[in-house]
Parts: sequence; structure tokens; C-alpha cells
Amino acid sequence: MLLYEMTSEEIAKLDRGVVVIVPFGAVEQHSLHLPMGTDSILIEAIARRLEQKIPERVCVLPTTWLGCSRHHMDFAGSLTAEIDTFIEVGEQIVGSMAEHEFHNFILLNGHGGNVNKISIICEKLRYRQGPGFTIAGVTYWHLISEEIQGIRESPLGGMGHACELETSLMLATRQELVRVSRMQADGRRGDSVFDKKDMFAAGSVTVPRQFKEISQHGGVGDPTTASAEKGERIFAVIIDKLAQVVEDVQAGVL
Repeated sequence: MLLYEMTSEEIAKLDRGVVVIVPFGAVEQHSLHLPMGTDSILIEAIARRLEQKIPERVCVLPTTWLGCSRHHMDFAGSLTAEIDTFIEVGEQIVGSMAEHEFHNFILLNGHGGNVNKISIICEKLRYRQGPGFTIAGVTYWHLISEEIQGIRESPLGGMGHACELETSLMLATRQELVRVSRMQADGRRGDSVFDKKDMFAAGSVTVPRQFKEISQHGGVGDPTTASAEKGERIFAVIIDKLAQVVEDVQAGVL
């Protein structure tokens, strides 16, 4: 079920045990070959594919497209919310649905800069709402850390931003938006052993950096290894895992 396409009367009749999916994306630079809306496009595609798989078990809200993208602001067109603004918006979206007596939520995230802020939203709302209220933060690539090893071709560092993973997913869902001729590997690896990381290896320390400090043209990783076929395989694994999360939320084991 898609909230945007339903009437208020239809929503009022929903089982309040349905899982409300709240997608969060971003609008920011994605190197030379991917559009500004990549994170929002992908998280919406994931949410809609999940709804198509288990339509009666989820109610998908519209994607919140403004993310925390301060680290991209050296690149034209990038938009950002400040941290407190992002958290407050997330709280109010979930709070609105909680006011209508929905009590199962998944905050579905598609942008690295949102990850720790999503965790804060979940923590604040869980303590505020109390027992009987379930809220889980899910960043989609965190679900597939094992499966991706049998799909990826790039080594450690090859999946970071506008990379093999994101480019493959975009080729699978909005191929016309990918500037294939502009795909280039990018990203500067740190000299410290504690800073060796990508989307599937967090590294041992956290050091905030602007993207101009770690890339030449805004990418981190190697998009030249991407393909639409690989993107479909990744989508399939993500949706299967998300469906399991929904099941666990409804079963009360999360």
C-alpha cells in the first residue's frame, strides 16, 4: 500500500499492525555520471519493490528527499538539511502516523550521511512512545554485507559513492539517467590502516571529511564494473532481506 495513492478513509480502515515504511534519501552530487537524486531514486525504487512483494503488510510513505549532505556542498546543486532539522522532520513524520495509532515503523535509509541521524530518531521515538511501539532503522546496503561478496567485482574501496553498487542499481531501474560515457573510478584511500573502508567495511575510526578532500570529481569507488544485471541481483537480495525485517517487526522479535 502506498500512502500517496490512498484516501483517508482507506487508511483509517487499515490494520494498525501494518508496518509503516518511511524512506529517506538525499539530493546531492553523484560524480560525473549519476544524477543528483540518485539516493532518493534508489530508496524509492526499493520501497516500491518491497510494496509489490508484500503489499498487504506495509504502508509506504512518500520519500523524504532532503538528507544530511553537508559533506557534498562543495559540488553545485547539492542540497542539505542541518542535523537537527533532519532529525526533527523524521520525528514529526513518524509522530504523525503514531498519532493515527500505527505502531510498527521501519525508517528505510538510502544515504550514508543519514545513518547515525536515523539511529537518533529511532532512539528518541522509542523512548517517547514506550512499550508496544516498534521502530527500526534500516540502511539498505547494511542488509547485504554477506551476499554482496558474491556479486561485487571491485576490491575494498570500490563501493563508496557513485560506485559499483549505486551505478548497478541505477542501471537496473533508471538506465536513461546514467551517463555511461562519464563513468570513472575515483576516491583517495587514506594512508592509515584504520581508514581502510567502503560501504561494506566501516573502518576502525570515524573521521568526517568533505568529498572534495577524498575525491577528484565526487565519486568514491569504481563504477566501471557496474551492470544492470548486477543491479537486479542486488535489488533482489535487498528486497528479500527487507521482507524478513518486516516479518520480524510484525512478529515482535525486533
